[in-house]
Amino acid sequence: MKNTEKEQKFEVHYLMESIAFGLTDGVICFLGIIVGVARATSDRNLVIIASIAGGIADALGNSVGFFISQTTERAVQIYGVEQGTESRVHSKREVWMSGVFSFLATIVALIFLISPFTFLSIWNATYVSFTIGTVMSFILGSYVGKIGKENPYKSGLKYAIITVAGALIAYIVGEILNIIF
Repeated sequence: MKNTEKEQKFEVHYLMESIAFGLTDGVICFLGIIVGVARATSDRNLVIIASIAGGIADALGNSVGFFISQTTERAVQIYGVEQGTESRVHSKREVWMSGVFSFLATIVALIFLISPFTFLSIWNATYVSFTIGTVMSFILGSYVGKIGKENPYKSGLKYAIITVAGALIAYIVGEILNIIF
């Protein structure tokens, strides 16, 4: 049985949740790794190594975590349908795709943020990555605000501020580690 157009549209919007989760978590996590390791070591290769290792682990963690969360949500929805309180249950395909899309979105964030390190000096690459991550967060926040009927600029700014705060905390931790080690 083929999905109706309405079900397909719902599925696309539903997958936006996993994409937003993967991108947001990826940007904040990877900027933290990049800024923290760059400040602590000033070593471009260590930034790349730590980002890739952390990125793969984060993407897998996001994917599995999101899959388990959505599997649990599906079970609750099934129970709700049986009790007459729910009318929609995520399909098994939607649950699997949420894990896949969360993984892919996290990897996209990783690629965008570490790519400047392949052709720029460490501090220029760090600044470019910081800018890319902040812009990515703003764009995602604006989009989420728009589809949620909120002010897209305000929502985008909120996402960008959270990203900058994460990078600032990682910089401070990197500074402390630089002093200690």
